[in-house]
Amino acid sequence: MTEHHHDVEVHLATCPRCAAEAAQYREVRHAVATLRDELEQAPPGLVASVVGRVDAAEGRWIQRAWRVAHDRRVHVAAASLGGAVLGAGAIALIVWRTARRGVPRAA
Repeated sequence: MTEHHHDVEVHLATCPRCAAEAAQYREVRHAVATLRDELEQAPPGLVASVVGRVDAAEGRWIQRAWRVAHDRRVHVAAASLGGAVLGAGAIALIVWRTARRGVPRAA
């Protein structure tokens, strides 16, 4: 037993709080040591049920994506947003070039 190990044991013998925590760690270590290395079988039908739900959800997402991709309102909204971004970029470019030339801006 090392000197450090001895000091820890002495502390645990005199400190009820640390002794209680060490006892909890020993209980956890013992519980983990008793765990089995066996795999439990899934209940009958569980795998099929999970796969079925995933497939159903995937089908719904595909339908939604198809509807969005073929909706004229989405096309109009995307074109409007693209136009707004293009316009803002053009205005920013004009302001930047004007500032570089040193031309005073109208107030």
